[in-house]
Amino acid sequence: MPDTDVIVPFLVTLRGATSAGDTYARLLLTPPMPAEDPFTGSATGAMSSYIWAKGLIEKPSFIAEQGHNVGQPGQAMVTVLGPPQAICGVRISWQAYVTMLGKLNL
Repeated sequence: MPDTDVIVPFLVTLRGATSAGDTYARLLLTPPMPAEDPFTGSATGAMSSYIWAKGLIEKPSFIAEQGHNVGQPGQAMVTVLGPPQAICGVRISWQAYVTMLGKLNL
């Protein structure tokens, strides 16, 4: 990521991009990166905790969608662990695909 003071917006609606989704999000990135991230698990986890803690969703498990706007639709099953006032974790799961393999020597 380039050295910048720019904050990248993670925009969320409490409605899916499809009838299967409960939320739809977009993570807009700064150049020289691609304009948008197709699916962001870490941002989805933070968003999930926030909307559960603030009472914006009725149940702690839901379908999050992202990437439809960039032609790479993604869905994840999200479960926020713990009551809204004492969240202890978030579980995000669905199918995934390996898009790159590599080796890192430290």
